[in-house]
Amino acid sequence: MPEVDSTAYPQMVDGTGCPSAVQTSLPGPLAFMDGEGVLFMRAAKVTAVEVAGNTVKLVCETRGSLNRTVHTHETALHELADTAETGVLYGEIVFWSPAISRVRFSTEPLPQEEPAFPPREARMLVGEPRDVPLQIEETAEAYTVSSSVVSVRIQREPFHLQAFAGEKLFWEQRRNELFTADIFDTAVANHAGRTAAFESFALAPQEEIFGLGERFDHVTRRGKAVDFWNKDAIGTSNTRTYINVPFLLSTRGYGLFVNSTCRTQWEIGTRDAETLGFAVEDGVMDYFIIYGPTPAEVVRGYCTLTGFAPTPPIWSFGLWMSRNSYASWDVVHEVADGVRARGIPADVLHLDTYWFNEDFNCDLRFNEERFAEPERHFRALKEQDFRISLWLYNFVPPRANNANYVEGAEKGYFAHSADGTPWRLPEGTVGSWTDDAVIDFSNPEASAWFTGQIKALIAKGAAAIKTDFGEGIPEDAIYQNIDGRRFHNLYSLVYNAAVAQAIHEVTGEHIVWARSGTAGSQRYPIHWGGDSQCNWSGLTGTLRAALSIGLSGFPFFSHDIGGFIGRPTPELYIRWAQYGLFSSHSRCHGCGLDNSREPWSFGEEANRIFTDYARLRYRLLPYIYDQARKATVTAKPLVRALLFDYPADRNVWHIDDQYLFGDAFLIAPVLAPLQETTTRTLYLPRGTWIDYWTKAAIHSTGEWITREVDLETMPIYVKAGSILPYGEEKDSTRNAIGPITCLEVYTGADSVLEYDDGEKQFTARLEGERVEISGLDPQPAVEVFGGGECEL
Repeated sequence: MPEVDSTAYPQMVDGTGCPSAVQTSLPGPLAFMDGEGVLFMRAAKVTAVEVAGNTVKLVCETRGSLNRTVHTHETALHELADTAETGVLYGEIVFWSPAISRVRFSTEPLPQEEPAFPPREARMLVGEPRDVPLQIEETAEAYTVSSSVVSVRIQREPFHLQAFAGEKLFWEQRRNELFTADIFDTAVANHAGRTAAFESFALAPQEEIFGLGERFDHVTRRGKAVDFWNKDAIGTSNTRTYINVPFLLSTRGYGLFVNSTCRTQWEIGTRDAETLGFAVEDGVMDYFIIYGPTPAEVVRGYCTLTGFAPTPPIWSFGLWMSRNSYASWDVVHEVADGVRARGIPADVLHLDTYWFNEDFNCDLRFNEERFAEPERHFRALKEQDFRISLWLYNFVPPRANNANYVEGAEKGYFAHSADGTPWRLPEGTVGSWTDDAVIDFSNPEASAWFTGQIKALIAKGAAAIKTDFGEGIPEDAIYQNIDGRRFHNLYSLVYNAAVAQAIHEVTGEHIVWARSGTAGSQRYPIHWGGDSQCNWSGLTGTLRAALSIGLSGFPFFSHDIGGFIGRPTPELYIRWAQYGLFSSHSRCHGCGLDNSREPWSFGEEANRIFTDYARLRYRLLPYIYDQARKATVTAKPLVRALLFDYPADRNVWHIDDQYLFGDAFLIAPVLAPLQETTTRTLYLPRGTWIDYWTKAAIHSTGEWITREVDLETMPIYVKAGSILPYGEEKDSTRNAIGPITCLEVYTGADSVLEYDDGEKQFTARLEGERVEISGLDPQPAVEVFGGGECEL
């Protein structure tokens, strides 16, 4: 990777210097867990139970434990020492559905109303509870409350919750049975004017945990530290992330959604190997237990709480071409003409940070020299079947030549400091954009002011907005309707919801190109993986992020083909493109005015291979879009971990370098240079798989295979029983799927394809060697692989 400086990548700060803003205290729940003299009021015994409708109300006696440092010889550790303090904990278990239970507790009576902010469209939790008939059984030891699917057992003393499906225990709380401060069970603590709530679950010996949003470091979460504060990740192989989602799923058959926007701490087999601990810096603990038992059912259950993604427009599934940045309309038209002249299908051209009067000076005004007459150019590019996407971010540089800064500061649209001035980092802080003003999206007037400008840009002819950043707002700034500690991770949802709704009001389409997010952000697609580095670890981490966010309720996810920071080698570019063109959405993007990501700039071979895969993607658009529409109902991501479809196969639990692309394809991207290896080892779950390139069938009992790879080939296998619909060769989607020209039938298992692209619907039924097609006229050509002759 070539050297990168602040000219190419503005987040990089050149020179030396010492930052003035230094973290001097432990953040959030860690201040309680690792603090000295913190009193934890821990649930001890149930003193009252009341059942009304689908709700069980509890009152528990609490007993105090003092968190303090003790020594045994040279070893210093924290101890939870019993005290004489007692108190009351108010609890509530609501059966949200027969398979989903909501648990809340606090030392104060529980609030029954949602706060006024955020509005419903920007909340994490948007689902509604159902009427769930319950059966109650009471003994001297416990209460058992049962729906038609699960039972929750409430042990009186010591207080302890367990959940069963039939006779099977699938979830239970974990109590601290040792005096060491390694397990923080059901408790609330107050310290130094702050409050935090704590909970712990038991981890079974072979249990694995997945989810928690976009994770670049690992897909499995047990035993891994979790940085759960949205931030500018800068690279895609570290523990930082733009999208933290307080949802996880367990191989025991349940999911956990923590309904809190406050700073959250996760300890998943880290402080104690058999404990899943979590805590929020809030006086109320609020979480949902979602019974599956399969991962697909758990994720779908989670989306009934936080919302399902709508289907983005057809054109968005075409190829996006971009760089940071095209310097003028002349460059944009040059790229447009180059794409069409070379027969590379594409639908979107993106203008990044340079379309303003000054680079990164986000004033939402087109530069009158470089990007004059935007409506005329929008029309001309639309005639070539290109749509235009525009970059912006949620910060406004404090410059006199930025009309948005002048107006926003005058009208109080920015987050501010105690003196009323727009918030900024302390004077002398080393970093980039340390004085940018933060748009306060908790202020309805500020939101309307900003989104009004978005609507005007869309009305001019722009098709989409890239909502960059959003993850780095200050928690100690003052916002109009919410405390910064609650707003930091939530801000991205509020920000992207506002922009997405503005676009929808003008076009009727569901589309943004978003970098940051949290629970519920899947309702505003599409998200991409941020600023990846141009090396093999950047590529590998990007794949892990796609799998992890797919396990967190996001069916649509993209990334920068070739990587963003630096310049990829032609080989890396090709491998990234092969994976990227078999992602839900495909965009070429890189950092620098002259750091092109057009395939021909990487040589003739790269251009040829890229074009072949891009044209294949466009022919597969009927398959891709049909799978996308299904994902909005099932919540199954297009790029999904093998765990989704093969949860009982423990071999797949730790596979994070291959994936299923929809229902039919198994993809194994090549993640190392040919100089290092010319083979690819991959896993085929039990069943018959057909090599997409050679059409050779492999009957697997759940096996690892090693195959040769060359630069042109990314291993792709098709599951027996798949029926793949193909469309026409085309240079642009023109926002339509078009006719189905061919069906590829892979025999070896009976199946039914219920196809629906919103305009045409048909059924293809495969039984043995016979396929029957109904509802499709004219009937397409049929090609058969993996078995004998196909009879129509």
